[in-house]
Amino acid sequence: MVIDFQYVYFILTIPFMILWLLFFTFSKRTRKEQLTMSLLFLPVGTIAELLYFQDYWDPGSILSTTIGPIHILLEDFLFVFAIAGIGAVIYEIIFGKRLLKMRKSVNKTLAFSVVIIVSVLASYLLFSIGINSIFATSAGFVIATLFFVSQRTDLLINSLISGIAVMFIMFISYFILFNAITNTEMILRQGWLLYGTSLDFRVFGIPFTEMIWGFAWGMLLGPLYEFVKGLRTV
Repeated sequence: MVIDFQYVYFILTIPFMILWLLFFTFSKRTRKEQLTMSLLFLPVGTIAELLYFQDYWDPGSILSTTIGPIHILLEDFLFVFAIAGIGAVIYEIIFGKRLLKMRKSVNKTLAFSVVIIVSVLASYLLFSIGINSIFATSAGFVIATLFFVSQRTDLLINSLISGIAVMFIMFISYFILFNAITNTEMILRQGWLLYGTSLDFRVFGIPFTEMIWGFAWGMLLGPLYEFVKGLRTV
């Protein structure tokens, strides 16, 4: 099967949206967390593309527009909405965990803001010294995670398992797509800016950079809601 470059990114979002809907439908106890994190992180894809478009990729889109230097893709909203919600609750769903309020309260707005600021600053600083954006942002996610996990060590297992789970989901989704279509090389050559470079490392034909990003993203999103809301899993 041959897929036009314009539709690849949209098709890639479909498995994630389906999984998001399955989680939301069958896991009632995590619905609030899932929807909250999906909505909170909705703009992240568009913001991150300011870096990714420079040195990582240039995907096609079925619906896009440009406002000044900002290139807005429908697929960015769909993908981040889905992967944020999935990453936030996957640990609880896998292990049947539920959330309980801790006695010690935290300033929710301050806690969330600090984590995001740490992640953004770390990502930008690494990017500014010449590190490719996909590695810079992945490192930014991990640094922010280490920042709040150092204060809540009980969230470490949640973080690690969430990272592995999101990475695995991304791998399976990419594996299915890459084996269903016959023009993957053309697609990568056209849209993946690392194609043919020293960073062009793949596992079963899938760019390993995507797995690194998925692991780092899962690490951050998995325990973030619990940290900000002062909750623990039982």
